[in-house]
Formats: sequence, C-alpha cells, structure tokens
Amino acid sequence: MIATATKHPITGKRRLVRTLAGLALGMAFAGTALAQIKVTIGSARDPNLGAPLMVAAERGFFKEAGLDVDLRFFPSGGDLMTAFAGGSVQMGSSGSTPLTSLRARPYPVKVVARVADISGAQQFIVRQDVKSFDQLVGKKIGLMRGTGSEGLFNSIVKSYGLDPSKSELVNMSPAEMIQAFVRGQVDAVALWEPHTTRARKAGNGKVLVSGTQSFLPGKEGPRKIYGDNSLLFASEAFLKDNPKVVHAVITALVRAADYMEKNRDAVIAYLGGEFKIEPADMVEVYASNRYTPVIDDGLMADLNQLAEFMLGLKRIANPVRAQEWVDPAPLRAVRADLVRLK
Repeated sequence: MIATATKHPITGKRRLVRTLAGLALGMAFAGTALAQIKVTIGSARDPNLGAPLMVAAERGFFKEAGLDVDLRFFPSGGDLMTAFAGGSVQMGSSGSTPLTSLRARPYPVKVVARVADISGAQQFIVRQDVKSFDQLVGKKIGLMRGTGSEGLFNSIVKSYGLDPSKSELVNMSPAEMIQAFVRGQVDAVALWEPHTTRARKAGNGKVLVSGTQSFLPGKEGPRKIYGDNSLLFASEAFLKDNPKVVHAVITALVRAADYMEKNRDAVIAYLGGEFKIEPADMVEVYASNRYTPVIDDGLMADLNQLAEFMLGLKRIANPVRAQEWVDPAPLRAVRADLVRLK
C-alpha cells in the first residue's frame, strides 16, 4: 500500500480528497437529520397535568422523537387557555373544565389523547372534626371558578345534597386556598393534588370526599361523582399543518406512560423531588391518578357529562359534544390499541 501510494501520488490524493468530501457530506446530512423541530407545550407543574410531559422531557423521549420542546408551566387552566388562544403555545395538557369552556366559545380546539384520569386527585378537604356536609352550613368554602375545583364542588352539590346557598363560597387560587385553610379563614376547600396534600398536612385537614371515593363516616367506599381528565390538545389548524409534530408528541407521551408504569418507584422519587413532596405523600398523590393515554368510551362520557353540567349551570353558552372535538386519528396512528371506542 505504501509502494502504491508512492507510485501513484495523484491517485492517492484524489482518493483522499474524495474521502474527505464524502465525510463532509455525510456530516452535513447527519446535521440535517439531527435537527429538531421546535414546539411549545403548555401544562401545569403538578402530578396531574404535567407529570407525563415532565417524564418525557427528563428521559429524553421528546428529543428522540425529533422535537425541541419548550415545556411551559402555567398557574391555572385559564392562564394556559389564554396563552394557547393567543398563539404562544402550540399544544398543551389541561384539565377538562377550562378546555371545555374554551371549546364552547366556540374555539377550534381538538383533544388528541388523554394524558391521565385525574378524577381521584380532585378532593374536598375539611377539618378533622367535620363528619358531614351539614356541618358546613354557614361556613366558608374555598374553590376556584372555571377549573376542576368548581367541577368537583358542583358534583358534590348534585350527588351529596350540599346546599351551596347555605355556605359562603369564596373564589380563590390554589395557593390562597391553602393559606386560608391553614389560617382558619375558610372551613373547607375543593382542590386537586398536590395542593390537597399540602392543605391536609399544613392545616390538619382530611379528605371528606374525592371525585371517586367517599370518606364520610359510615359511608366509606368507592363512589364516582366526578370524572376529570388531563387532556392533550391542539388547534384544528395545527393538527392539519403539523401532523408529524403531533405524531412525535404523542409518541413521546406514550413512551412516558409506558415508562411510568414499569418504573413506578423511580418516577415517584423523581416527581417527589420536583414537587418537593415527601416520599410517602408522593405515593398517595401518584396513586390518585391513572396515567393511561387512551381515548375510550369512558373519556367521551366524562366529557359529555361535564359539558352538559356546565351548560345547565350556564358556565358555557353553547353545547359541546365529545364526538365533535375529540380526534382519535393521531393516537391511532401511534398506537391503535389505545383507541377503544365502540
């Protein structure tokens, strides 16, 4: 080989040039292949709405799907809806109530997957000595209008016979509710995890009922009164113009859900650190949610029931039907077995 190179120096140089050129071209193509699509996803920094997205980002699932994700967290669903409608967020994960309100405006938003069933994470917190709703007559109750907090409270009114006119309802943010409950300024709060855990511990409270369970003395046991879901959504225009991005986001979400199911202890430890929640408390918070990115008949029924309830209370002006704004096609393209509609 040395002799050949010496005998044919021009040929050797040409080969070297061609090799270097090939390497440069290959690197150029590699750079193109590694280029990632930027997308902004909005959510809340809590274990109900944001946990699977946080896991997808932390484990690198978004990057492996070809995305450069800017994951932005908002203090409430209303704030997220404002950012989404304003165009600063392309996709998001939100509870059912603010998203239903947005759709009813009407606004062309579509649900493409469930992120989690968060019904059990919606909880009504009271003092330790409260054993029935009758004891809340004349008392102050904190809730947040336009969110799952109000949705749970309205379901309690309907299912347990609580008369809202006999209590003073105070519209407050989650942080304000916790502070007011700890200081004794309100006697009960309708909240979601992990705020409920913080309210219970700091204010010596307890769960009287949740969206899926009764803890009323003598009436303990499963009782679903409120179906709430964390939903992955995008606008109709974004779905039409960016099918590859939507496919990649759902792919990362499904991978995150699979990872969370198989690595429960590791995920609980990670989320507990992120949310500053003690390990034992994080186990309870985690157990109150079901991280299954499906579209099934149960989800459709929950959405329709919520919309009818909100319409009856005049919280929305137009009817909203799940069949018209839930699009199962993107999820079916990623994992057909996760679409379970009859």
